[in-house]
Amino acid sequence: MNTVKVMSIIGIIIFSICFLGIVAFMPEASTSYTQLDIDNADAAMGGGLLATMYGLAYSITCLVQSKKIKSD
Repeated sequence: MNTVKVMSIIGIIIFSICFLGIVAFMPEASTSYTQLDIDNADAAMGGGLLATMYGLAYSITCLVQSKKIKSD
C-alpha cells in the first residue's frame, strides 16, 4: 500500500501543476491569433482540463482508500 500512497501523492502534485498550466496558457484575444485558433485551443484545453480533473479526483480517492485500508 505504500506504493499506492506515494503514487497518488505524485499524481496529485502532477495533476495540480497541469491544471494550473492549462489555465495559465489559455489564449487571449490578440492580433496574432485568429478566432478559429482561439476556438481550437479552447476545445483542446477543455478536453485536457476534464482529463486533469478526473486524474486529480482519482489520485485523491486512491490516497483516501490506501489510508483506510492501512487503518483497518
